[in-house]
Amino acid sequence: MKTRTIAMLGGACAGMLVSLAVARAEAPAAPAKPVAAPAAPAAPAAAATPPATAHERPAIAGDTVHWDKMTVSEKRKHMKKVVLPEMKKVFQEFDAKTYAKFNCNTCHGDKAEKNKFKMPNADLPKLPQPTDRAAFMALSEKKPEVTKFMGTKVKPEISRLLGLEEFNLATKVGFGCYGCHTKMEGPADAPAGGAPAGAAPMKGDAAKGAAKPGGW
Repeated sequence: MKTRTIAMLGGACAGMLVSLAVARAEAPAAPAKPVAAPAAPAAPAAAATPPATAHERPAIAGDTVHWDKMTVSEKRKHMKKVVLPEMKKVFQEFDAKTYAKFNCNTCHGDKAEKNKFKMPNADLPKLPQPTDRAAFMALSEKKPEVTKFMGTKVKPEISRLLGLEEFNLATKVGFGCYGCHTKMEGPADAPAGGAPAGAAPMKGDAAKGAAKPGGW
């Protein structure tokens, strides 16, 4: 009796397992999870805007100087950090004793701050009129070393440091002696440019370009 009961239970269990298997086989398959659509390709990065081409001017310490577009604040900073120390070297190499205390006032005058560093500076030695060849020759003979120093060292170096073209005899424009020095009294029709002695009078834009102040 006991054996029969166990057999019956076993048969019933087997039947239930079979029924479950059949039910599972006949049941509709669960819908597959939708496959995520492939991500859209990333939009190409926008091309970087190339930096504006800097105006071609003499560079100092790897930077392009653009003096005529600097703000007053930028000019002060450039003068203090670049122009002053560089020109101090130039002047002290020429005459260490005379220029031992080289500073802003050496070129801009004792009232530099009050005058807002305006150039040319009337306190500096006045130079002959551009067309007064005889006066320039006399100055060169009287002070040959200073004249040579100013023409071959100071003028080219300050032009470079300010990023201004040095005076060009052919074009009659550029930064020259009169960017820092005022002129002696002369004929009313004397040109206002920076031409050296003996140069032909300049007119129009050429005269304006040569007379461009070197200050702020």
